[in-house]
Amino acid sequence: MKENKFFNPKKSVIPLTSFVLVVLMLAFSACEKKDEVPGFTADFSFEFLDDNHVKFQNLSEGEYYSLIWNFGNGTADTTTNKKKSYQVYYPEAGDFEVSLKLTNYTGSNKTTTKLVSVATNDLTLSFTAEVLPDNPNLVLLTNTTEGSYDSFKWLYHNIEVEDEMVHEAYFPFAGNYEVELLVSKNNFDFSLKQTVNITQDDPGNLPGLIWSDEFDYTGLPDPSKWNMETGGGGWGNNELQYYTNSENNAMVDNGILTITAREEPFGGRDYTSARITTQNKFDFKYGKIEARIKLPYGQGMWPAFWMLGTNISSVGWPACGETDIMELVGGTGKDNTCHATLHWDHDGEDASYGQSYTLPSGIFADDFHLFSVKWDTQEIKGYMDGIHYYTADILPSQLSEFHNNFFIILNLAVGGSWPGPPNASTTFPQTMEVDYVRVYQD
Repeated sequence: MKENKFFNPKKSVIPLTSFVLVVLMLAFSACEKKDEVPGFTADFSFEFLDDNHVKFQNLSEGEYYSLIWNFGNGTADTTTNKKKSYQVYYPEAGDFEVSLKLTNYTGSNKTTTKLVSVATNDLTLSFTAEVLPDNPNLVLLTNTTEGSYDSFKWLYHNIEVEDEMVHEAYFPFAGNYEVELLVSKNNFDFSLKQTVNITQDDPGNLPGLIWSDEFDYTGLPDPSKWNMETGGGGWGNNELQYYTNSENNAMVDNGILTITAREEPFGGRDYTSARITTQNKFDFKYGKIEARIKLPYGQGMWPAFWMLGTNISSVGWPACGETDIMELVGGTGKDNTCHATLHWDHDGEDASYGQSYTLPSGIFADDFHLFSVKWDTQEIKGYMDGIHYYTADILPSQLSEFHNNFFIILNLAVGGSWPGPPNASTTFPQTMEVDYVRVYQD
């Protein structure tokens, strides 16, 4: 038999078990190489360009996708540009922890952190606020900030004054007021605030004042001026609160009346709050009425500053007439809008006229605002922070209700037919803060 040169069973046979083992090892090796992820390291450098400006440069190596910088002074950046460098401004001395976080294509992260020590203050904010002794309603503001900056402004009330090193600020009414100095440099804003105390109302600014409560005492609302109405039952509007006469719901302190709505069971209701009136203690016909108020916010909140005719006990509502100087129906997209409405009787039915005012920015819970109406024999005009936004003609005979005396009401309702109930987004407690209420007549 002729030998087959391509196959020699004595030389070429591999045991089956060895063959299987070799195949498995090759397969495992191939899988291991396929799943291997290239390594990467996070690193960066920094150098001081001057005492308060630092340059950062990425020095990371390997395969990665995104970079997240945090410069330790409130500024950060996320980028995929590995060559991007940064010049960061540190105006104040201190130690700042700077971090760089890398992410690769599989989602793995690596972070490095370094401490940047700034030795000098480039900008030290300061100012003086001096109440003038010969006119306690004027405050001399002087900017004494050290260091260089681009611009600055004074902020107080709803007033902005730019780049006046010495500014004379006018505060017509007694109270504590916050003054802010806002300094800008290299597109950063730096703020410093002080509180100034004004001890008296400007006598020349309150002509015709016939009644007011400045809330310059401590405790429950002054019983010589206010009634505290109590009870639940919906108050004609399906409201959910129980009004109490407790300091937990109506308290005067530090020149402010605070009406607080709380989520708590009381009198068969799930919420408590307060409602105060001047009924049978003070009422008036014609003049100007105003109140400076900081409002609550959130779904189901319903604060109001309003008036009812003094003859309500004899003629009922709406024949007595109602003037809503301010109402807010809280909730997302609604906390920036206040409403003013008149109600009267028309052939036994409720007739009404109203207008709304929407803030250009922010919500009414951010700060105090001045709500007022001017009322004479011909019309009622509504104002918000001095901005006139509605006029109602009260000359028609069917609006005779508005030629009688009215008393004043402040309350914070929870829920009701208009706002609806609170929901999961509503936080408690909520407050309605009143700085003062004033009535003027010529």
